[in-house]
Amino acid sequence: MKRSIFYACVISSAFLLNACDKLPGWSEEPAPPEDLTGFIADSTFTNPVLPGGPDPWVIRKNDKYYYTYTQGGKLVILETENVSELASSTRHEVWTPPAGTPYSKNLWAPELHEIDGKWYFYFAADDGQNANHRMYVLENTSASPVEGNWVMKGKVADATDQWAIDGTILELNGQLYMLWSGGNAGAPPQEIYIAEMSNPWTISGEKVVISSPTYNWEKNGNPINEGPQVLINPDGQVFIVYSGSGYWVDTYCLGLLTLRTNGDPMNPADWTKTPEPVLSMKAESNAYGPGHNGLFTSPDGTEDWIIYHARSQAGGGGRNPRIQRFTWNADGTPHFGDPVPINTPIRRPSGEVLRYRHLKDNWSIAGFSSEEINNSRLAIRLIDDEASTYWITRYSSDPTDYPDHWITVDMGEVCTVDGFIIAQKNGDRKVKELEILVSNDNENWESLGHFELNDIGLMDQYRDLPQQEQFRYFRIVPREGYDSQPQPGLAEVGTYIIDQ
Repeated sequence: MKRSIFYACVISSAFLLNACDKLPGWSEEPAPPEDLTGFIADSTFTNPVLPGGPDPWVIRKNDKYYYTYTQGGKLVILETENVSELASSTRHEVWTPPAGTPYSKNLWAPELHEIDGKWYFYFAADDGQNANHRMYVLENTSASPVEGNWVMKGKVADATDQWAIDGTILELNGQLYMLWSGGNAGAPPQEIYIAEMSNPWTISGEKVVISSPTYNWEKNGNPINEGPQVLINPDGQVFIVYSGSGYWVDTYCLGLLTLRTNGDPMNPADWTKTPEPVLSMKAESNAYGPGHNGLFTSPDGTEDWIIYHARSQAGGGGRNPRIQRFTWNADGTPHFGDPVPINTPIRRPSGEVLRYRHLKDNWSIAGFSSEEINNSRLAIRLIDDEASTYWITRYSSDPTDYPDHWITVDMGEVCTVDGFIIAQKNGDRKVKELEILVSNDNENWESLGHFELNDIGLMDQYRDLPQQEQFRYFRIVPREGYDSQPQPGLAEVGTYIIDQ
């Protein structure tokens, strides 16, 4: 495809996107992708951004976002340039606790913080008994939290050394504070405490309760205040966004504490609780039990966003992370609005990379190793723009095994490509590693390299190429799977150009 066509598309879409930027607040209807000549603008995403993961946390450093969540037995960091594309992120398993320690099991609500040029990983853990949950912290002196070594600095506790989870950090006027949720051996009520710190791993003063569950919406399941998160508005006013009620109930929600202007964080009288939740369950949005949030800004710094977990069905099930933009009320408090409905297009955070997907109107399948005819899981399904239909090789008359799988797509003409979009099938037989080869005649092939896919079903995974390429045919060759079953499946494949 001609570069001149692409640049014309960029100019026209840029006008449209600039117009969208003038719309206030996340609750505005997002601008739909605009059909371009041979392209479609990939300007939106949908929630959830991952199929699972409770207690989400995001921090940004040097154009990278680092996302972590409750994994249970280890500490994991997902690295990405775009939070809306967490499904495409690079996974780093950075630390596994040694067996037989007070912190070897039930690692909950991890958070990454950069303090005085070093990284600190805070988490709660126990020895297998919930009553023994305490907070711990690791230190890493590397420039990036996914490099170097994590060193245990020890338990972070006040003098009472009681049950404690959900630790987070407030830095204010040169003083470091720890906030956390605690109680009597994990029994209700759970309250939010604050204490001064002398360094990132040492609480140096007495703890003070700044929030107890007093309203009915904080007592569903059990009277609980937990998951405190620091939010500072553009004028420097300090808020704590926290979770109320038991995480297992549909009415788990977010509440808000406000520190009086020039107030003392250690003085409970200087904190005011908003009498109503600031983010609540909404059945129409398939958002049950929204809570335990994190906060971040868009890549260009112009927008504020919240990340939180919720369940997609009433009455239980797994928690998955969602993101949405928030704004500020006239009094300086945050306005989170309602949870955005799942599977509804939302404009990507401002400053995220803008891609243009190639339309598939003239695409066809030029060859394949095998396909599952009986269940209509045919090769053509890979390019039908419907992720719920799969190409699978399992029940074909002559099924292929690794490394003999392959499928070739004909794009109809020579096209300029910056990367591939690949969606895994649901369930088993997911591809862990694949090779991509390209050709202009379907006979002579050049390998673009091997690419690893995440073990995530149906969600788009973006894989940028090291350099821009031009070709008509591309061949996908699955090389390794996530399980021992030899016949894999894929849901969808596409290609794109990046707006440089």
